[in-house]
Amino acid sequence: MKVPLSYPIGTTGIPWGSIERSSWLSTRKIHRSYRENVINPLNEIICTPSSQFQLVQYGCIIDEHGANLPLLAVLPKSIDNKPCILITGGTHGYETSGVMGALSFLSTAAGAYLSKVNVIIVPCICPWGYERIERWVSSALDPNRSFRRDDDINHEWRTEEASQLMEFLDKLTCADNGGGPVEWLCHIDLHETTQTDCTEFRPAKAARDGLEEYDNHIPDGFYIVGNSITNHLEWYTAILKRVEKVTHIAEVEDDDTLSGYPATSRGLILVPAKELGLCGGGCVEAKYVMTTEVYPDSEQTTAEDCVKAQVEAVSAALDYLLEH
Repeated sequence: MKVPLSYPIGTTGIPWGSIERSSWLSTRKIHRSYRENVINPLNEIICTPSSQFQLVQYGCIIDEHGANLPLLAVLPKSIDNKPCILITGGTHGYETSGVMGALSFLSTAAGAYLSKVNVIIVPCICPWGYERIERWVSSALDPNRSFRRDDDINHEWRTEEASQLMEFLDKLTCADNGGGPVEWLCHIDLHETTQTDCTEFRPAKAARDGLEEYDNHIPDGFYIVGNSITNHLEWYTAILKRVEKVTHIAEVEDDDTLSGYPATSRGLILVPAKELGLCGGGCVEAKYVMTTEVYPDSEQTTAEDCVKAQVEAVSAALDYLLEH
């Protein structure tokens, strides 16, 4: 449903310029600690005697106050000649269950898969957004539209967070393959949609882009954004079946859509992920890709169940791939 725009920054119907973007940035406040909630738990997990992983800093973001926000990835202690699995969270920093789901999977389940695949986890791609509970990065860009491999590094939609991650992953090599490139089997990007999409993020996007109205509907339940180019319907279906044991699945709307896209089935839409610049599709060239979505503000679930759903989605995805 489209509703009229009302937003305190800019003039309705006129796209933002540098003044409006600066005004927006000046109103962003820190609400939680990336170090306390993400870095410290990562160190605790990695430092346990039984850990099979290592923590690597692949870059950093310097915020508007001069603070250094390290960009961190978890890798096996040795990447050998097995397929690689990429699990990412915090592409939109405000989406808590994606970050916590990645951490939970790392601490409870990831090690069990290392005999068959190399598991690489980037739990919080956008720490600036995590601390400010913000969808965008500091340049007022959506990082989940910025995973583009254009020749022009100054592409107007490119973000530092996306560029640094892609550069790091492109340079990963296999120890058993003479230092050759790794093989990406699967990429799972963990997301959620909260009610603040309707109260802040969608109005801000409409204001930034010079629109006069925005969509205020959010699907109630878990769903998958799959890749229409490499459609793996049986894989998506198996994942949804497992996740439904943890939380409810989003139903198809009356107009046969889900989140504004034609629905393939309940809980599933297929989009040209790479073309859209999505992290789950544009970050690495993986055979299997998907983006998860949960709705923690639903009356039918809890924040804790949403984290469990993220972990279940990853586990179901990997179990299916290893069995088929």
